[in-house]
Amino acid sequence: MKKAVIDIGTNSVKLTVGERSREQGIKILFDVNVITKLGEGMQESGTLSREAMTRTAQAVVKFADFARSQGAEETVCVGTMALRTAKNAADFLKMVREEGGPEVRVISGEEEAALSGRAMLNSIEGAARGEVLIFDTGGGSTEFTRVNNGALESPVSVLVGAVTLTDENFKSSPADPRKVCAVVAELAKRFSEEGLRPGAAMMIGAGGNVTAMASVAAGLDEYDPNKIHGSRLSLKEVMRQTALYAKCTGDERRAIRGLSPKRADIILGGACIILAAMEAAGAKEITVSDRSLRHELLRRIYEGQPAEERP
Repeated sequence: MKKAVIDIGTNSVKLTVGERSREQGIKILFDVNVITKLGEGMQESGTLSREAMTRTAQAVVKFADFARSQGAEETVCVGTMALRTAKNAADFLKMVREEGGPEVRVISGEEEAALSGRAMLNSIEGAARGEVLIFDTGGGSTEFTRVNNGALESPVSVLVGAVTLTDENFKSSPADPRKVCAVVAELAKRFSEEGLRPGAAMMIGAGGNVTAMASVAAGLDEYDPNKIHGSRLSLKEVMRQTALYAKCTGDERRAIRGLSPKRADIILGGACIILAAMEAAGAKEITVSDRSLRHELLRRIYEGQPAEERP
């Protein structure tokens, strides 16, 4: 029996389709995403543009149709930061319904953090031992969760993501290095005020910008989740890539090996968030996770747990 999850983010829409497997528990059959930039320009207006809603709704409907065509008997669809905060989020939900798409449940920042945290905890070796810090950075928010011997503690969602940070600070490229340094310092301070502190034995990062930086570090011509999941990014490498993105034009970024051209315009914002999080946590490296909230939701569907039930 196949089931599916659609995750509507501020920058991209993701689809995961899986089925029960004796060997793997849940076998992932499809795990794809498309960048639709739902939250583009929302920082200034507080609303979702008609164009962004239309292309995102179309992506959701296409993903739902594809999941059904592959035999998925159930599709759960959730929305995150952009739909939590946009003044006209209800218009988007109505648009999806009218286009024949699935019902969209908008989840809280705390639930998003907990779902992402559990997904990483269940898939990264050693994550259930000792004190571990987990973060998942997206287009509009970044979630942090501290873990002690497998127990999730006080997940926190901070309203800063690669799209919103880019809209605020990096609308043109190349970027002023002094501006980049100031943004990273301010973010590190903000994350510390939200409770981020040194001391964790391991730091795990997830989200499109984390995996993109890991792909660049590995020099991949084509993204391979099996090579990225569980890999490591050093602080030195994150600093190197941040400086690289800052000095590049948009066209130069799009030519970087391992970086999706569609992510080129927001990768500097994402890199600043990752660097600031590592600095606030005193981390010399992060372990990269290709697993996130949609994988945990899929697991819960198969185990018969309500999607909204928190860990």
